[in-house]
Amino acid sequence: MNLSVFGKLRKPRLHRHNDWLAAEREANEVPPGGQWPWPDIDRPSVQLLQDQTAFHEAGHAVVARYFGVKVSQLSIRRRANSLGRVFPLATPAQQRTERYADLRRCADRNPESRHRIPVGVLHPRSLFDYEESLQAELHTTLAGAVAEEMQFSSCTGSGGDWRRFHLQVSCCYGNLTGFVPGSSIAFLRDRYWNSCKEILSKPEIWEWVKAVAEAALWSQRGILTGDEIDSLRPLPPNQQDPLLPVAA
Repeated sequence: MNLSVFGKLRKPRLHRHNDWLAAEREANEVPPGGQWPWPDIDRPSVQLLQDQTAFHEAGHAVVARYFGVKVSQLSIRRRANSLGRVFPLATPAQQRTERYADLRRCADRNPESRHRIPVGVLHPRSLFDYEESLQAELHTTLAGAVAEEMQFSSCTGSGGDWRRFHLQVSCCYGNLTGFVPGSSIAFLRDRYWNSCKEILSKPEIWEWVKAVAEAALWSQRGILTGDEIDSLRPLPPNQQDPLLPVAA
């Protein structure tokens, strides 16, 4: 896909969203928040940032779908604190992470409390009850930055993704205080980064990412629905579109 031809016709992107449960609640927001088209979209630097955002969010969305996680919406509408966001439906691992984060915030607000450790959610061995959804979450969290780097050889603005990944690992792999050594975090991040890159390097998956990014950039409102994202998935080799007539 040649993004350079979009020029002034292109429209804006949003930044990474850390609270995915809140994001899911906003998925059906009408009218959608944020700005579209982006301000100053005629500037090359803004166009590049918008392209990077489209690929970043497309990476999140496509890898989520690759692992079977439903996506309700992708948005590249620009907000004050966000350039783009994806709204996946909550998985068991995501719900556990959000509960853990809420308990930590509650403990931080009450430093004198005897219940400083959210032990009610930190039971690492029960992790295997939803190992599959955890693998999906960890891959999806890093997939945006991986896709952006694959297309542009660099990635900017992924701090929220790193924090989200750290929180997920602390919740599910940490001890009863939620502590995970920095070296372990780095090891797991490198492992999942490479795994994401392997997935996105599959020709049919990368074509899907490019199609989603392009569709988002050309969309009228800077938004794609989950059905629109799914419709852009390339057909597997040797499989014909069922809507096309069979050749005689």
